[in-house]
Amino acid sequence: MKRTLARARIRAILPVVTAAIVSQSLAGQTPDTAGAVAALAEFEAACQRAEALWPVPLCGPVVLVDPATRLAVANRLDPDSTFEPRHAAWVGSWPEGMPVANTAIQWGDAWWAMAMLPLRGDFFGRLRLLAHESFHRIQPALGHDVSDPMATHLDEEEGRVWLRLELRALARALEAEDDEARAATRDALLFRQLRHRLFPGAAEVERQLEAHEGLAEYTGVRFALDATGEPVARAASLVARFEDTPTYVRSLGYGTGPALGLLLDRLAPGWRLDVGTRPDLATFLAAATGAPATLPDEAADDAYVLRRAHAYDLQTVRAEEWQRANRMAGLRDRYHRELVEGPVLNLELPEGRLMFNPNTVLSLGEHGNVYPGAILLGPWGRLTLHDGAALAPEVRYRARVVAPDVLEPGDDGVLAGPGWTLELEPGWRLVPGPRSGDVELQPPASR
Repeated sequence: MKRTLARARIRAILPVVTAAIVSQSLAGQTPDTAGAVAALAEFEAACQRAEALWPVPLCGPVVLVDPATRLAVANRLDPDSTFEPRHAAWVGSWPEGMPVANTAIQWGDAWWAMAMLPLRGDFFGRLRLLAHESFHRIQPALGHDVSDPMATHLDEEEGRVWLRLELRALARALEAEDDEARAATRDALLFRQLRHRLFPGAAEVERQLEAHEGLAEYTGVRFALDATGEPVARAASLVARFEDTPTYVRSLGYGTGPALGLLLDRLAPGWRLDVGTRPDLATFLAAATGAPATLPDEAADDAYVLRRAHAYDLQTVRAEEWQRANRMAGLRDRYHRELVEGPVLNLELPEGRLMFNPNTVLSLGEHGNVYPGAILLGPWGRLTLHDGAALAPEVRYRARVVAPDVLEPGDDGVLAGPGWTLELEPGWRLVPGPRSGDVELQPPASR
């Protein structure tokens, strides 16, 4: 089903990496046009050095956009031919009404990779980001199934314990060679199998996340490694650091995808040509190592798994996750009081335009998912969360935030609530909602 946004079609709810959340600190920055042009030139040069990873060319249209000023710098002429040439790039203004995020978007008749300015200063990181979003650009042509589920089991104490141990084993496998690398890879798959046994249905959810963002992040990392000549230890460090991510429920693929893909490059060269429409990186890797599809007989009582887990400091991981579980219980209680029991502002999101950091998403079970620091866009305007969170139910296109004390915006059309600001479009106003204390937005035509 197509979802139209101005002249762009965009993923229903934008999965935005950590650096992609629009921060207030960007408002006072002057766009670096020369830096953006140089970044596109870097990417173009890297395209000549990196291996052709997929049957569809990875390198193609890219646009860099400053969210504060809407300055846009592209490596192709824009669809309306309004941009001006600047060296080997085109510079113009990003059309009003079109979103700004790290994503892939159909603009005119072509799919474009989009990244937000300013780009990070690290050369490797810039290439990784642009290649990541460029993979999303070619995903429709590759025919992969694209879904973005919530892996709620990865917010459970046991789910996190066994994922963290898997990440440690994957990082070790990347840095090791020969038998040591193969043994660490089998350990990682073993910890994954135990996690899937503890949480039925988890395997398919994780497969979907790794097929979507996991393949994109693998592509970004592999592209940057090829273009820069950096050792695979750089990728291993990224996998190891991912362990510190606040939540894994939407971001799993960013951590496991690069490791699974790079290990497949080593153990099963050519695997990218045979991923099919439902990529399953862990299953491919298990086949490449000769690992069993399910827990081996010697692991039936978990004794074998525990022996292997202690090689990755199981005791420390368990202690840390027990402490985190206690902290998160208090945080969930707070969000439940504020966003489920307390008075809220209900928002309709007819085009599913919720921009968020996948590393901070928190599940409230049947009540939906909490998105701290998100940005919500709708026909009513723009709501920016500075120190608050939105609760969006599993049925998309609706969200809620803590209700404001004052229902009238200022002369500038901006309304402030607990931890958020709402920039209202002309004619929209807040009115009482169906539940006592709740409020909702009413369009001009409804008066």
